[in-house]
Amino acid sequence: MSILQIGAGGVGWVIAHKCAQNNDVFGDITIASRNIEKCEKIIASIALRDNQKDKNAAIRVAKVDADDLDALVELIEDVKPKLVINAGPPWVNVTIMEACYRTKTSYLDTSVAADLCSPGQQVPEAYDVQWAYRERFKAAGITGILGAGFDPGVVSVFAAYGHKHLFDEIDSIDVMDVNAGDHGRKFATNFDPETNMLEIQGDSFYFENGEWHQVPCHSRMLEFDFPVVGKQKVYSMAHDEVRSMAEFIPAKRIEFWMGFSDKYLNYFNVMRDIGLLSPDPINVDGVELQPLRVLKALLPDPTSLAPGYTGKTCIGTWLQGKKDGQPRSVFIYNICDHEQAYNEVEHQAISYTTGVPAITAALLFFQNKWAEPGLYNVEQLNPDDFLELMPKIGLSWDVQELTPNA
Repeated sequence: MSILQIGAGGVGWVIAHKCAQNNDVFGDITIASRNIEKCEKIIASIALRDNQKDKNAAIRVAKVDADDLDALVELIEDVKPKLVINAGPPWVNVTIMEACYRTKTSYLDTSVAADLCSPGQQVPEAYDVQWAYRERFKAAGITGILGAGFDPGVVSVFAAYGHKHLFDEIDSIDVMDVNAGDHGRKFATNFDPETNMLEIQGDSFYFENGEWHQVPCHSRMLEFDFPVVGKQKVYSMAHDEVRSMAEFIPAKRIEFWMGFSDKYLNYFNVMRDIGLLSPDPINVDGVELQPLRVLKALLPDPTSLAPGYTGKTCIGTWLQGKKDGQPRSVFIYNICDHEQAYNEVEHQAISYTTGVPAITAALLFFQNKWAEPGLYNVEQLNPDDFLELMPKIGLSWDVQELTPNA
């Protein structure tokens, strides 16, 4: 029994720790990345925190370019894992899925294979390129689990749970994501800067009455009173789970909202206005450079933010509709503490809230509860199994009743 993890960034760091904590189930673990040093640092951190449950199981490293299909196939054939966990950036998803299909190996990821702001990759088209593998995965007898992070991921499971148990009809689903923590830097991103900056500069898409609506980023704002962290401004954004929820959960309106401070948006707007957030190459003294890649090199590595990070995140799904003919409004959510995450796995809560759900889904696969051949978004799978297991892996959840139409 073994697992192959591809990716050694912040999310990969947490996934590896959680894999090691549960390696009595997973068996041997191989962590693969372009950068072997990152993999070795993770293994050293696992040892420092004494997070390897079965000391007899192996934790190995491997060097691989996740854009190289032949190299991925060779690695998978060498490791022979029961499951490949993709902890890399979204643009490698399809290449890894193809390698899994060719080797008849099951697959799990945490985000969609799109940047959500380029034509053909925006929210209405999100998942199309991955959903094209549905029949191929089923015919190959392997399982694919898509979007098993927090958002997408847990928030979608919350919506599926609400649809199954709490509502007879759903008027609206609003995913609410706020980080009320403080890393002490003037400006930094909590996960890969390139992925983050692409994600938040695209137009927002929300689903309403069977149609997609497109608005400029940060042009729709509301103030929401979150549990524990209080009132926060959140802005409508393009996000992949809006597409999968629209596909699998009946609701009249579905929208994603993320919290940004005024200071953060000031930095963002300046960088965007002068072109620093562009992924398009420019010529500088005969050298082709991508401004966004230059900015990524200048910004702190998200892993470096973890020591000293304080405060909490609150991420959840706000559902409004009717139950037994009466209006109902609930917020299903998780609170995660940055300091507690660091004490356990030497990383911050943003990565922790993505890594824990991935391992929860992986364990359900190994338990044959989420293991049907085919390709599935988490909304399609049993939410009860997931929400029973997730607190045991590290993330609790609660349901808050709200005043309808508040």
